[in-house]
Amino acid sequence: MRRSTGIKLAAAATLTALLGSTASASLALANDTDPASPARTVTTSTVADSGIPAVVDPATDLAAQTPDANEEWADSIYFTSRVKARGHDIGLLVHTVRLPEGPGNLLLVSAHDATTGWYESYATRFDEGDYSWSTQSLDIKAPGLRWTGNAERMSVSLDVPWGSLDLVLQARGPALNYGGTGAFTLFDHTNYEFALPDMRTTGTVTIDGRRQQVTGRSWLDRQWGPNVGTPGNHWSWMNFNMPNGDAVALWDAVSADGETHTWATVLREDGSYEVAAVEPLAEDAGKFWTSPTTGQRYPTRWVASIPALDTRLTVRIVGNPGQEIILGGNGRLEATARFEGTYDGARVSGKNFAEMFGDWPAS
Repeated sequence: MRRSTGIKLAAAATLTALLGSTASASLALANDTDPASPARTVTTSTVADSGIPAVVDPATDLAAQTPDANEEWADSIYFTSRVKARGHDIGLLVHTVRLPEGPGNLLLVSAHDATTGWYESYATRFDEGDYSWSTQSLDIKAPGLRWTGNAERMSVSLDVPWGSLDLVLQARGPALNYGGTGAFTLFDHTNYEFALPDMRTTGTVTIDGRRQQVTGRSWLDRQWGPNVGTPGNHWSWMNFNMPNGDAVALWDAVSADGETHTWATVLREDGSYEVAAVEPLAEDAGKFWTSPTTGQRYPTRWVASIPALDTRLTVRIVGNPGQEIILGGNGRLEATARFEGTYDGARVSGKNFAEMFGDWPAS
């Protein structure tokens, strides 16, 4: 860890002060000392030169995970892409969630042309007999979906009512382990998560009958643990690929009783980590959009302020503000975005993605 203003993961007291139970869970799991936590093999770090033992491993953990006993489990993998096609800036989301306890495994897909504002989404559930995710490797099969490969290279083929995609994602650089170890507390439950934040993306996308060659970048995220999408909880998630090569993942989790944990994991280009508190996004959220379908209310502008890292970023949804995926009458915002501001005191700008799960309460 490089900076006195950052957070050293070896310092349990400091992390606990920052993230509450998030920190203690991550450190206990990293050292295999928490008897209440699910047993996991501690591996060497999956991030070059970080010096932090990880409890996740992209080489094996892209396979389906085994649920804890008596837990309502969610096993999730998704990627967000920004690709170019004939001069158009297109945002893509492909997200599948395995729910061993039911009520059916999920597929969420969206495509957004930020140049024209065109947007379509698709969401469905698969019965267990129609969906499979290997426990040995990344091999997912469902009607219209095939997702295979490993942490270095994977292919995704998908057909939905309004189009299709056939993409190859190739990792560039190391994985990002959330919290440095890949384990943290989310709504009082231990979750595991890592990202492959820079994946070169090539292939074809067909939208409304037009097949187009695309090239760009994807951020892949892998998460599993107890299902935390319960009524009253809401969260925001954002990713940032910085011009200097750093990758930043931000969580803003607000429980039903109003307790907020907002924090960022920074993976430096040299493989070192920093974990820092972020000012709650609600303090500077604005330009709200209310869905005419679900009635849910979402911000379309945020300020991500990380004082310890001399960082203040304005994040705005680009193109169509109504980038909502709806399943079973409930919506979630999955939106292409842009950011600009200061990072480590330097001026930056770039493209990113913003997720909002749950209704944003009116103030």
